[in-house]
Amino acid sequence: MNFKWIKNDIATPTVTIYESNLTLNKVACENFTDIRYVLLGIDEELKQVAIKPITKDEIDLGVYPPSQLHKISIGKSYGRISNKTFIRSIGELYNIDFTAQNGIKYDAHFNEKNKLLIVQL
Repeated sequence: MNFKWIKNDIATPTVTIYESNLTLNKVACENFTDIRYVLLGIDEELKQVAIKPITKDEIDLGVYPPSQLHKISIGKSYGRISNKTFIRSIGELYNIDFTAQNGIKYDAHFNEKNKLLIVQL
């Protein structure tokens, strides 16, 4: 027998990129429960997007400039980060047209060592 086992999408951290926002599924939000702001980054060579949760203490201490902070809204079953400019940059860099799609889903994983949600494009 040669079964191909199918992954459970509900249990897999997923980030869907739309024209105007990034939406994290419930599993991807597990490390963002008390977070209001994040950093967004792109690793051009590895074709990855990183989402770094920023704690209230880091904000209070001014660890990161306010111009680098992006608001994340956490709901009961998803999280959302709105930033058209960031998404447009991803699209231009990798020739992806997010306007022609109704969201593109990407697998993600949380890197515990660096405290980053990594999205593989």
